[in-house]
Amino acid sequence: MAEVKLKDIGERIGVSTVTVSNALSGKKGVSAELREHIETVAAEMGYDLTRYQRRAPGARIGVISTDKRYLEIGNSFYWTMYQQVVAAAAARQSVTMLEPIEEDRQQTEETPRILREKAVDGIIIIGWLFEPYIRHLVKKAGVPVVLLDFRIRGSGCDTVMSCNYTGMYKMTRYLIERGHRKIAFVGSTLATENIMDRYFGYRKALIEAGIPLRKGWVLEDRDLLTGDMQFTLPDEMPTAFACNCDLAASYVFAALEKKGLRVPEDVSVVGYDDYLLDLDVAARLTTYHVDMKRMAEMAVDRLMGKIYGEETHYGTRYIDGPIVERSSVRRLQ
Repeated sequence: MAEVKLKDIGERIGVSTVTVSNALSGKKGVSAELREHIETVAAEMGYDLTRYQRRAPGARIGVISTDKRYLEIGNSFYWTMYQQVVAAAAARQSVTMLEPIEEDRQQTEETPRILREKAVDGIIIIGWLFEPYIRHLVKKAGVPVVLLDFRIRGSGCDTVMSCNYTGMYKMTRYLIERGHRKIAFVGSTLATENIMDRYFGYRKALIEAGIPLRKGWVLEDRDLLTGDMQFTLPDEMPTAFACNCDLAASYVFAALEKKGLRVPEDVSVVGYDDYLLDLDVAARLTTYHVDMKRMAEMAVDRLMGKIYGEETHYGTRYIDGPIVERSSVRRLQ
């Protein structure tokens, strides 16, 4: 494949090579919206963006997440996301400091230690914390804040997220294109906005295919109060389960196996995340790949830009990913 050049990017978008160069190198004279569009198209075309990474001096980046249950090493989406943030920061000559914030500290609006001691130049918040606490942090932080994998409307923070709606739409379309019309959604839609968005991606795919929604096939996957995962198979079985995350898919696998059903011979299953590295299910599960590396790089870039006064508010940036095909889906006749 021929190397992608600035001229190719400019022709795709309809701007000059100089404009592309200025946008990627962070020079003035390019609007935030156009810069964002150029970066997205360049990444999609496979252009090596590392040559245009800003050469600003390093920074001290604080990372705040929810309590330790969600940061379990080796078995946590957020821990994997944090590792990607560490790598992205190191590539920019920066260091990170992680501080988990337990629920009781959030409820009392306790200021994180890394902020009290003025130990960081900016903060990345990974994953959902109580909304009032996040608003409190943004107001009291005194340093730039970027949200990663969730958003708070009206917070004034830049946000980097996975394409939740589009991603689950892709996965449901994947099942439909393989002959499935009896498709259940697994995910507690009131738990997080991410799950809600994935649910509506599932709904869109059903509506486009003329498949009516069956409320009995919108299945809870966790306790809304404790967050503990739990799953029960429906009385009437679908031919496929579209799971809001890979962890939920692993519970579906276990429930099916307990009932004597095989994947994919009897029932097909798809997930979302592509991160269950230590579970046997991971080698079999067809899923949507969340590009955590790109998300972390974007979050660090946005934060570094704010720390050094190079960028204004960009809003929410959605990072798309591919479907990873494995062996958990059977094509129906």
